[in-house]
Amino acid sequence: MKDEMDILREIGCIAAAHGSTALSEILGTEIKLSIPSLDFIPGEIILERVNQAQIVIAVYGHILSGLKGNVLFILDEKSAFKLVDLCYKIKAEDRKSGMLTEMGLSVIKEVGNVVIGSYIGALSIILKNLIIPSVPILTSGPIQQIMNMAISKYYADEYVLLVEAVFEEPNEKITGSFYLILSPDATKYIQEACKKYLTELE
Repeated sequence: MKDEMDILREIGCIAAAHGSTALSEILGTEIKLSIPSLDFIPGEIILERVNQAQIVIAVYGHILSGLKGNVLFILDEKSAFKLVDLCYKIKAEDRKSGMLTEMGLSVIKEVGNVVIGSYIGALSIILKNLIIPSVPILTSGPIQQIMNMAISKYYADEYVLLVEAVFEEPNEKITGSFYLILSPDATKYIQEACKKYLTELE
């Protein structure tokens, strides 16, 4: 899938450019969103790639049209506090207690929505297919539980596109993960659409 991965990286570059602009407006400071790495892996082994006991905050949604699958944006607790602190100064006692305010949770949800929307929007452009994600929900807990919620137990051959998302501003660097969980039909569709895209470029 080397050629397909090259196209998915190109999609990542488009998404990063759009996401940087949107995040800078939301957080009120210059933010550079980059996507330094991505990987396509079988859903059945995705949990082997994560610390299953790690507590995370996640933004989760379904794809309503264009493809069949789910989307998931994940931050560990430390990264979540850093992200919120870019916009709102968190009290020391709140950070120590591991509590995020309602306003802070709203920021995380909005940032997750931007990351998801930017990548899905870029994917729609390249594939020439309108892909619409649902309104995302915010959840938290052990990453194993959240991944189990997002990855369907009905598809042993379901694939996950794992995208590393890095947010940078002059004084801070934050890393999160974006997961595009695809059904077998959706995976096949993307492969065929990428091949068609490559043919059109020749």
